Amino acid sequence: MGAAAAIKQLVDAGYRVCVTHGNGPQVGMLALQDPQARLEVLDAETEGQLGYILELELNNALRGREVAALLTQVVVDPGDPAFSRPTKQVGPHYSKEEAEAYAREKGWAVAPDGDAFRRVVASPLPRDIVEARAVQVLLQAGILVVCCGGGGIPVAVDPGSGERYGVEAVVDKDEASALLGIKLKADWLLMLTDAEAIYDPSGWPKERRPVASPARCGDLQGLSFASGSMAPKVAAACRFVSGTGGRAGVGNIGDALAILQGRAGTTIVAD
Repeated sequence: MGAAAAIKQLVDAGYRVCVTHGNGPQVGMLALQDPQARLEVLDAETEGQLGYILELELNNALRGREVAALLTQVVVDPGDPAFSRPTKQVGPHYSKEEAEAYAREKGWAVAPDGDAFRRVVASPLPRDIVEARAVQVLLQAGILVVCCGGGGIPVAVDPGSGERYGVEAVVDKDEASALLGIKLKADWLLMLTDAEAIYDPSGWPKERRPVASPARCGDLQGLSFASGSMAPKVAAACRFVSGTGGRAGVGNIGDALAILQGRAGTTIVAD
C-alpha cells in the first residue's frame, strides 16, 4: 500500500492528519548537483519538491478534501554540540574510495553505513517550529497538512535583533515530528517505515523478535538500537509520549490504521 492510500484510510476513519516526511536521499543528491548551495536551502528545495508530490497524490486520493503542503522553519540552537559532531546520514551510499574522494574534494564529513559510506552532516535538536500555529489553524479548518519535510528548514534566532537566519544542518525528521506533535497536542505520533514493528536488537539479525507491545519508554531505552534507523525513532517517540501523554506507533506504512487500532506494529507509551 502506498503512502496516499494509507493516509486515506486514516482520514476515512475520522482522524485529523498532519503528514511529515524525510528527505535524506534527495538532499544528498542535490548537494552533489550543486555543491555550492547552502544545506538549509537544499532542505527547503526538497521540502517543496516532496511536499508537492505528496500533495498531488493526496489530492487524487482524497477527492473533495483540501490538502496543503507548507514550508516549515524549525528553530535550532547554533551552539548545539551537533555542529561540531556531524552524525546525520544524507545522500547515496559510496565505496570507501568514493567517500574519501568526496571528503577531500568537497570538505564533506563521511562515516560508515553498513558495508558502505555516506555523507554525514550536523543534526541539531529542534527547539521550536515557526509555523506550528499556522499548521494548527489549517488542521482545525479540516485541511490535511503536509509539513516539516526532511525535518524542516533549520533556522536560528539572533539574540540581539530577534531576526531568524538559516543554518547549515539537517534536522532529524522524527525529532521534528515529535516536537510538532507536542505543539499540536496530538493524540498519536505515527512513524511509518518498511519494518512491520520494532524488533529486539539483541536477537538481530539472526532472530526477528518484535518487542512486546505496548512498549514502555524505559524498557525501550535500555536496548541498543542502530543509530541510523530505529534509535532516533525510539528517542522521538519517547519525547512525544512524555510531552503529551499520548501514544506513538511504529510499523509498516500499509498497517497505519491497524497500528492505531492496536492490531499491528509497536505502540509506545510513557513509563
